[in-house]
Amino acid sequence: MDRYKNFSELAAHESAYHIRFVDRNCEVTVIAPHGGRIEPNTSEIAALIAADDCNLFCFNGLKAGSNRDLHITSHRFDHPRALALARKAATVVAVHGCMHTDPIVHLGGLDAELIERTRRRLHACNIVVEPAIRRYAGINPENLCNRGTRRKGMQIEVSRPLRDSPAAHIAIATAVRSALQKQNNGRG
Repeated sequence: MDRYKNFSELAAHESAYHIRFVDRNCEVTVIAPHGGRIEPNTSEIAALIAADDCNLFCFNGLKAGSNRDLHITSHRFDHPRALALARKAATVVAVHGCMHTDPIVHLGGLDAELIERTRRRLHACNIVVEPAIRRYAGINPENLCNRGTRRKGMQIEVSRPLRDSPAAHIAIATAVRSALQKQNNGRG
């Protein structure tokens, strides 16, 4: 359960966070809404996916403890700059962290084609991918990943063992960028 129902409420009570906002006027926006100490290493993975050509928004928790207090569920996450980047992009990819102890990725969201292309590319990198369980499904139309102009995107839930591995960060980012490139080129 979230402590705050939206960003305005959070901002009225908290200040130990940092926003990373990069608008590259791209058709793809990559978001890590629970970065920093909330879901560690999700911002790092998001930045690798965005590289130097995609839009990027990271909300990074910086509290000494209790960073979970800064978590706002994705369908209620309403930071104005995150929403602005999402709404102008055709595709939104949201990077999250899940609590699994096995090295695994869950893919969710409403963009079934992008999810399947990403699944295949992650599998080729020997990363275990499973369909998103209900908790990580990302199918709410108001979920950040589904707020682009096409109203469908992808949510990536990365387990802690993969989030703690710099090599896995690179593999995940490479797989996602390859899947996005095929989408932008009109090929599957």
